[in-house]
Formats: sequence, structure tokens, C-alpha cells
Amino acid sequence: MPIIFNKELWEYGRKIEDITLPIVNKLYDCDFKRNDNDIYDILDFRDEDKKKIVEVKGRRILSTKFDKTLISAGKITAGLMEIDQGYEVYLIFAFLDKMYRYQLLEDSAFECSYVGSNCIQHYLIPISDMTEITEEEIKDSEPEEQAEQGED
Repeated sequence: MPIIFNKELWEYGRKIEDITLPIVNKLYDCDFKRNDNDIYDILDFRDEDKKKIVEVKGRRILSTKFDKTLISAGKITAGLMEIDQGYEVYLIFAFLDKMYRYQLLEDSAFECSYVGSNCIQHYLIPISDMTEITEEEIKDSEPEEQAEQGED
């Protein structure tokens, strides 16, 4: 059975990435550029000068719904390969209520699960192993004119 491209889900993911980009730029003091070779790029943003990479995963649930969240094994493998090349790799999880970050390390280990109609390998990352991105960090990353408009 061929894998069907879900354009609606892809567009949702792009929207979350666009919203998250200024936040991660501020958090990591970077100028991340989108990996835009094609829609199947494995990792979302990179800063070549600072050797940092960020993968953003949007979630359409509250952060309290489950105690772990999924990420495809391919993303973890790609991240580990980048770590071998001297990059720092961060995973950002944008839930409906909160955002979390997780630094992927070469010795990271996760529970494995095969999910979906195509039975794709995923890793489960405990939310308790992540660091919450605070409201202040998010607010500090908003462009000034956008922040001023919200103060009315």
C-alpha cells in the first residue's frame, strides 16, 4: 500500500514551524534557515554557523493527554547522524497548551513502537524528559510591533 501525502497535515505542520521559528531563533541565539529542498526533508531548520539543528513537531492535543509523544525513527536517525557531524540537535514539541524542547544526544535511548496504517517505526519520548519553553521565552521572541498590538 503506497504512502499517501496528507497535504492538510503538512500545511498544519508548516504553520506551526512558522510560528515556532522566531521562538527557536531567540532560544538558541541562531538564525535558523528552513531546510527547503523538498517536502520530505527530515529535519526542519539549521544554522550552519552555530552548527545547530531544530526539528519542530506540532501536536493537536494537550501536553497532558499522554505521558510520552511519538517521533519517527527516521528523524532520530537523521539527528544522530548530524550530531556525528558536530551539530547540536533539538526537538521542539508544540502542543495546544505548551511547548517543550528536548536536546537529542548521541546516547539518547527511547522506547520503540510501530504505529499507523503503514506500521512505521517511532520512538516515544517521555514528556517528563523535556524542558518546557516558558510563556516569557515565547513572549520575548515576538516581534515588537506584534507584542505592542497585543497590549491594547
